[in-house]
Amino acid sequence: MLHKLASIEVVEGGCPNNIGDAVLKSVKPLVLRGLIKDWPAVVSALQSPKHVVNYIKQFYQGGNVNAAYGLEEGNKRVFYNDTVTGFTYERKQVRLDSVLDALEAGKDQDDARLLYADSTLIDKFLPGFRAQNDIGLDKFNPRVSLWSGNQTIVSAHHDIPDNIACVVAGRRRFVLFPPNQVENLYIGPLDFNPAGPAISMVDFNAPDFDVFPKYKTALEHAFVAELEPGDAIFIPSMWWHHVEGLSSFNLMVNYWWTAFPNFLGSPQDAFNHALMTIKSLPKDEREAWKSMFEYYVFDSDPARFTYVPKEKLGVLGEIDEIKARRLKAGLLNRLNR
Repeated sequence: MLHKLASIEVVEGGCPNNIGDAVLKSVKPLVLRGLIKDWPAVVSALQSPKHVVNYIKQFYQGGNVNAAYGLEEGNKRVFYNDTVTGFTYERKQVRLDSVLDALEAGKDQDDARLLYADSTLIDKFLPGFRAQNDIGLDKFNPRVSLWSGNQTIVSAHHDIPDNIACVVAGRRRFVLFPPNQVENLYIGPLDFNPAGPAISMVDFNAPDFDVFPKYKTALEHAFVAELEPGDAIFIPSMWWHHVEGLSSFNLMVNYWWTAFPNFLGSPQDAFNHALMTIKSLPKDEREAWKSMFEYYVFDSDPARFTYVPKEKLGVLGEIDEIKARRLKAGLLNRLNR
């Protein structure tokens, strides 16, 4: 069971075509109550699952999507099997309309097996949908996806992009933790996981505190929010979030975008490289590199380099596209040796 958690700050109403700087610049999660309540998709969903399925189908142009089908009755976790040698589901490439029809048919079946179609690109599979249902983040060039499922449970994980998740149908519970709680969430394998990002191994609905004692500390820093159709939630970059469908028919649209330009690459690449090149060094060498990272990266301050001629700052100054290309070229040369 979930313990007492702090509620997330709520922003009432709002205009879906003008999210507002206060939201986009927030460093903490925000519930955007009623943000998309006027979307035609939400209005259709409030009538019935059948109505919203038919509404979405009018945009569908065909093509297969990724879907997860549960292997066990009653287990809705997108998770590992008991031996951590596989998962609680099997992946299939199927038509989106078949997933939606199956979810609609099982709308009253709480014991139905897990069914979950994740990260279906809306612009690719549902062209025209965003002309009627959108929140106006085009200047960020967001990745916009549809998530369809029954009472699925996606364990706590983090994403690099900022995220606004919008509930179209059903109810969802979000439990969130700041990035610094990584040690207390018992994150599983980095390179063997159900859906890409590494996930918490803790069952949030039945935590085993003998196996995961530090999870009690994580709960002291947790936030929880339950969203209805028309509500949305802003999840800042790198915040851990556990997402649970509370209804047997759930639809959600999310927007991912990053605050850094694409030419800089992904921080994940630097993290993976550090795992390869730094993690196995002797402790004294790791400590030396930790000091270098703190000085040049995590506590970077241009003012400390005033003794260097401005035209010679190079990568000590702002990294533009030309500098980024040079850095990448040098990195590729070293990796290919």
